[in-house]
Amino acid sequence: LLWATQGITADAGDFEFRTAPSAGALYPIETYLLARAVDGLEQGIYHFRPRKFDLEQIQKGDLSRALAQAALGQTMVATAQAAFIWTAIVERSKWKYRQRAYRYIYLDAGHIAQNLYLAGTAEGLGVCGIGALFDDAVNALIGVDGIEETVVYMASVGLPAKA
Repeated sequence: LLWATQGITADAGDFEFRTAPSAGALYPIETYLLARAVDGLEQGIYHFRPRKFDLEQIQKGDLSRALAQAALGQTMVATAQAAFIWTAIVERSKWKYRQRAYRYIYLDAGHIAQNLYLAGTAEGLGVCGIGALFDDAVNALIGVDGIEETVVYMASVGLPAKA
């Protein structure tokens, strides 16, 4: 799922290309992962590093309830196996696109989320995008300042509930 959302597909000297398009190939979106019930992964919050293709642990423990609370109490976040949290490092786009950067940042996040939906579905997982969230609470949970880097979107991922 991480590769499908932000994996590097080609390296062309000073440029890297990823699985999802980005305005100007600037890639302002960062991926954080809350792991609640992921085989082989300790519970906690991780930062995905595409170049190394690894996860850097930011916090340990089951933080799913705290993230659900920050997502306006949406219980699917607390019960999902994982949640993807996408932030934007605004200056990566703003230096080139100025005010229009904000529009492109949200488009980039949408492309990434679409890839998560497609990959998750292919793996038999349920995916639900989440735009309703308390920015400051999510920013604090993952340890970003909310100014230079700020949350823009989330998605819960997990095994579909049995009827």
